[in-house]
Amino acid sequence: MRQDRARVVTLNAALGPLDYRVPDSMSVEPGSVVVAPLGPRQLLGVAWEAERLPTNEVPDARLRPLAAVLDFPPLATPLRRLCEWTADYYLAPLASVLRMVLPSSAALDGPRQLTEYRPTGATPDRLTPQREKALAALEGRQGTIRELADYAEVSDTVLRGLVNAGALEAVTVDADRPLVCPDPDHAPPSLNEDQRDAAASLASAIGKGFPAFDLYKFSANMIAMVVFGLIVAFFAQRFMGRRS
Repeated sequence: MRQDRARVVTLNAALGPLDYRVPDSMSVEPGSVVVAPLGPRQLLGVAWEAERLPTNEVPDARLRPLAAVLDFPPLATPLRRLCEWTADYYLAPLASVLRMVLPSSAALDGPRQLTEYRPTGATPDRLTPQREKALAALEGRQGTIRELADYAEVSDTVLRGLVNAGALEAVTVDADRPLVCPDPDHAPPSLNEDQRDAAASLASAIGKGFPAFDLYKFSANMIAMVVFGLIVAFFAQRFMGRRS
Protein backbone atom coordinates (compact mmCIF):
# COMPACT_ATOMS: atom_id res chain seq x y z
CA MET A 1 0.00 0.00 0.00
CA ARG A 2 1.36 3.37 -1.04
CA GLN A 3 2.25 5.80 1.76
CA ASP A 4 1.15 9.42 1.45
CA ARG A 5 3.31 10.56 4.33
CA ALA A 6 6.56 9.33 5.83
CA ARG A 7 8.18 9.64 9.23
CA VAL A 8 11.85 10.38 8.70
CA VAL A 9 14.86 10.12 10.97
CA THR A 10 17.32 12.67 9.61
CA LEU A 11 21.06 12.27 10.19
CA ASN A 12 21.01 15.34 12.43
CA ALA A 13 21.20 14.05 16.01
CA ALA A 14 19.70 17.28 17.36
CA LEU A 15 16.41 16.63 15.60
CA GLY A 16 13.68 14.16 16.42
CA PRO A 17 11.63 12.29 13.81
CA LEU A 18 9.94 14.54 11.25
CA ASP A 19 6.92 13.94 9.04
CA TYR A 20 6.95 14.64 5.29
CA ARG A 21 4.57 14.30 2.41
CA VAL A 22 5.46 11.67 -0.18
CA PRO A 23 5.01 13.09 -3.72
CA ASP A 24 2.97 11.05 -6.17
CA SER A 25 6.10 10.34 -8.22
CA MET A 26 7.91 8.70 -5.29
CA SER A 27 7.64 5.31 -3.65
CA VAL A 28 8.78 5.32 -0.02
CA GLU A 29 8.79 2.42 2.43
CA PRO A 30 10.28 1.99 5.90
CA GLY A 31 14.04 1.90 5.49
CA SER A 32 14.14 4.04 2.34
CA VAL A 33 17.02 6.54 2.29
CA VAL A 34 15.54 9.93 1.46
CA VAL A 35 16.48 13.58 1.10
CA ALA A 36 14.34 15.73 3.39
CA PRO A 37 14.11 19.54 3.18
CA LEU A 38 14.63 21.45 6.41
CA GLY A 39 14.46 25.21 5.98
CA PRO A 40 16.92 26.12 3.21
CA ARG A 41 18.88 22.89 3.72
CA GLN A 42 18.40 19.33 2.53
CA LEU A 43 19.24 16.49 4.91
CA LEU A 44 19.73 12.79 4.42
CA GLY A 45 17.37 10.63 6.41
CA VAL A 46 15.72 7.22 6.66
CA ALA A 47 11.99 6.57 6.51
CA TRP A 48 10.78 4.76 9.63
CA GLU A 49 7.63 3.08 10.91
CA ALA A 50 5.51 5.86 12.39
CA GLU A 51 4.19 3.67 15.20
CA ARG A 52 7.71 2.98 16.46
CA LEU A 53 8.69 6.65 16.68
CA PRO A 54 5.77 8.55 18.21
CA THR A 55 5.80 12.32 17.76
CA ASN A 56 3.36 15.21 17.50
CA GLU A 57 1.24 14.68 14.43
CA VAL A 58 1.40 17.47 11.83
CA PRO A 59 -1.67 18.07 9.62
CA ASP A 60 -1.25 16.88 6.04
CA ALA A 61 -1.69 20.42 4.72
CA ARG A 62 1.44 21.57 6.57
CA LEU A 63 3.72 18.77 5.43
CA ARG A 64 6.61 19.57 3.12
CA PRO A 65 7.30 17.09 0.31
CA LEU A 66 10.37 14.89 0.31
CA ALA A 67 13.02 16.11 -2.11
CA ALA A 68 14.20 12.70 -3.33
CA VAL A 69 14.51 8.99 -2.67
CA LEU A 70 18.05 7.75 -3.20
CA ASP A 71 18.75 4.77 -5.41
CA PHE A 72 19.93 2.75 -2.44
CA PRO A 73 18.51 -0.49 -0.97
CA PRO A 74 16.19 0.23 1.98
CA LEU A 75 17.53 -0.66 5.41
CA ALA A 76 16.16 -4.11 6.23
CA THR A 77 13.77 -4.54 9.16
CA PRO A 78 16.27 -6.51 11.33
CA LEU A 79 18.86 -3.77 10.79
CA ARG A 80 16.37 -1.08 11.80
CA ARG A 81 15.54 -3.03 14.98
CA LEU A 82 19.27 -3.33 15.71
CA CYS A 83 19.65 0.44 15.27
CA GLU A 84 16.82 1.02 17.76
CA TRP A 85 18.33 -1.42 20.28
CA THR A 86 21.78 0.17 19.95
CA ALA A 87 20.36 3.67 20.46
CA ASP A 88 18.44 2.54 23.56
CA TYR A 89 21.32 0.56 25.05
CA TYR A 90 23.89 3.34 24.64
CA LEU A 91 21.44 6.18 25.31
CA ALA A 92 22.37 7.64 21.93
CA PRO A 93 20.21 9.41 19.35
CA LEU A 94 18.94 7.11 16.63
CA ALA A 95 20.44 9.52 14.09
CA SER A 96 23.93 8.90 15.51
CA VAL A 97 23.52 5.15 15.08
CA LEU A 98 22.29 5.61 11.51
CA ARG A 99 25.39 7.64 10.72
CA MET A 100 27.45 4.55 11.55
CA VAL A 101 25.19 2.26 9.52
CA LEU A 102 24.88 4.27 6.32
CA PRO A 103 27.73 4.85 3.87
CA SER A 104 29.20 8.33 3.70
CA SER A 105 27.13 10.97 1.96
CA ALA A 106 29.68 11.00 -0.86
CA ALA A 107 29.08 7.28 -1.46
CA LEU A 108 25.31 7.79 -1.42
CA ASP A 109 25.60 10.49 -4.07
CA GLY A 110 26.52 7.83 -6.65
CA PRO A 111 29.36 7.77 -9.18
CA ARG A 112 31.55 10.85 -9.34
CA GLN A 113 33.30 12.23 -12.37
CA LEU A 114 36.54 14.11 -12.70
CA THR A 115 38.47 15.76 -15.50
CA GLU A 116 41.72 14.29 -16.77
CA TYR A 117 43.96 15.43 -19.59
CA ARG A 118 45.83 13.73 -22.41
CA PRO A 119 48.06 14.89 -25.28
CA THR A 120 46.32 15.76 -28.55
CA GLY A 121 49.42 15.39 -30.71
CA ALA A 122 49.37 19.10 -31.58
CA THR A 123 52.53 21.16 -31.09
CA PRO A 124 51.98 24.64 -29.59
CA ASP A 125 53.26 27.65 -31.51
CA ARG A 126 55.31 28.69 -28.48
CA LEU A 127 57.36 25.63 -27.53
CA THR A 128 59.47 26.44 -24.47
CA PRO A 129 61.96 23.93 -23.05
CA GLN A 130 59.55 23.17 -20.20
CA ARG A 131 56.67 22.55 -22.59
CA GLU A 132 58.84 20.37 -24.80
CA LYS A 133 59.96 18.37 -21.74
CA ALA A 134 56.35 17.90 -20.63
CA LEU A 135 55.09 16.76 -24.03
CA ALA A 136 57.92 14.27 -24.39
CA ALA A 137 57.25 12.80 -20.94
CA LEU A 138 53.47 12.66 -21.28
CA GLU A 139 53.20 10.90 -24.62
CA GLY A 140 50.53 8.23 -24.30
CA ARG A 141 49.65 9.18 -20.71
CA GLN A 142 46.45 10.50 -19.16
CA GLY A 143 45.73 11.94 -15.73
CA THR A 144 44.85 15.00 -13.73
CA ILE A 145 46.90 18.16 -14.05
CA ARG A 146 48.59 17.42 -10.71
CA GLU A 147 49.41 13.81 -11.64
CA LEU A 148 50.78 14.76 -15.07
CA ALA A 149 52.82 17.63 -13.63
CA ASP A 150 54.40 15.34 -11.04
CA TYR A 151 55.20 12.72 -13.69
CA ALA A 152 56.69 15.22 -16.14
CA GLU A 153 58.46 17.14 -13.34
CA VAL A 154 57.06 20.48 -14.44
CA SER A 155 54.72 22.96 -12.81
CA ASP A 156 50.94 22.97 -13.08
CA THR A 157 51.23 26.30 -14.91
CA VAL A 158 53.19 24.68 -17.74
CA LEU A 159 50.48 22.07 -18.28
CA ARG A 160 47.65 24.59 -18.09
CA GLY A 161 49.47 26.56 -20.75
CA LEU A 162 49.54 23.42 -22.91
CA VAL A 163 45.81 23.01 -22.36
CA ASN A 164 45.19 26.58 -23.52
CA ALA A 165 47.46 25.98 -26.52
CA GLY A 166 45.50 22.88 -27.55
CA ALA A 167 48.34 20.45 -26.87
CA LEU A 168 46.37 18.77 -24.04
CA GLU A 169 42.66 18.00 -24.13
CA ALA A 170 40.21 17.45 -21.27
CA VAL A 171 38.55 14.05 -20.84
CA THR A 172 35.73 13.33 -18.36
CA VAL A 173 36.17 9.98 -16.59
CA ASP A 174 34.44 8.03 -13.84
CA ALA A 175 36.27 8.78 -10.60
CA ASP A 176 35.28 5.39 -9.17
CA ARG A 177 36.42 3.29 -12.12
CA PRO A 178 38.40 0.13 -11.28
CA LEU A 179 42.11 0.63 -10.81
CA VAL A 180 44.50 -0.76 -13.40
CA CYS A 181 45.91 -4.11 -12.30
CA PRO A 182 49.52 -3.50 -11.16
CA ASP A 183 52.43 -5.17 -12.91
CA PRO A 184 54.27 -7.42 -10.42
CA ASP A 185 57.38 -7.32 -12.60
CA HIS A 186 57.66 -3.52 -12.39
CA ALA A 187 60.86 -2.36 -10.66
CA PRO A 188 61.75 -5.71 -9.03
CA PRO A 189 63.99 -5.49 -5.94
CA SER A 190 67.68 -6.16 -6.41
CA LEU A 191 68.40 -9.32 -4.38
CA ASN A 192 71.70 -10.98 -3.66
CA GLU A 193 72.08 -14.74 -3.99
CA ASP A 194 70.99 -15.51 -0.40
CA GLN A 195 67.96 -13.27 -0.72
CA ARG A 196 66.96 -14.87 -4.02
CA ASP A 197 67.23 -18.34 -2.50
CA ALA A 198 65.15 -17.30 0.52
CA ALA A 199 62.51 -15.59 -1.64
CA ALA A 200 62.27 -18.62 -3.94
CA SER A 201 61.84 -20.93 -0.95
CA LEU A 202 59.06 -18.81 0.51
CA ALA A 203 57.33 -18.24 -2.83
CA SER A 204 57.32 -21.96 -3.59
CA ALA A 205 55.34 -22.53 -0.38
CA ILE A 206 52.41 -20.32 -1.45
CA GLY A 207 49.22 -22.34 -1.45
CA LYS A 208 50.77 -25.28 0.42
CA GLY A 209 49.61 -24.52 3.95
CA PHE A 210 51.59 -22.64 6.56
CA PRO A 211 55.05 -24.20 6.93
CA ALA A 212 57.46 -22.66 9.42
CA PHE A 213 60.64 -20.95 8.21
CA ASP A 214 63.72 -20.07 10.24
CA LEU A 215 64.43 -16.39 9.56
CA TYR A 216 66.91 -15.84 12.38
CA LYS A 217 69.87 -16.35 10.09
CA PHE A 218 68.77 -13.43 7.91
CA SER A 219 69.41 -9.75 8.59
CA ALA A 220 66.47 -7.37 9.09
CA ASN A 221 67.11 -5.78 5.69
CA MET A 222 67.19 -9.17 4.00
CA ILE A 223 63.93 -10.21 5.67
CA ALA A 224 62.26 -6.97 4.53
CA MET A 225 63.37 -7.50 0.93
CA VAL A 226 62.34 -11.16 0.95
CA VAL A 227 58.92 -10.47 2.47
CA PHE A 228 58.31 -7.72 -0.08
CA GLY A 229 59.16 -10.12 -2.87
CA LEU A 230 56.90 -12.74 -1.31
CA ILE A 231 53.96 -10.32 -1.24
CA VAL A 232 54.50 -9.50 -4.91
CA ALA A 233 54.68 -13.21 -5.77
CA PHE A 234 51.49 -13.92 -3.81
CA PHE A 235 49.46 -11.25 -5.56
CA ALA A 236 50.85 -12.23 -8.94
CA GLN A 237 49.73 -15.82 -8.36
CA ARG A 238 46.45 -15.05 -6.57
CA PHE A 239 45.06 -12.36 -8.85
CA MET A 240 46.85 -12.85 -12.15
CA GLY A 241 47.19 -16.62 -12.29
CA ARG A 242 50.96 -16.39 -12.67
CA ARG A 243 53.66 -18.59 -11.20
CA SER A 244 56.98 -17.35 -9.92
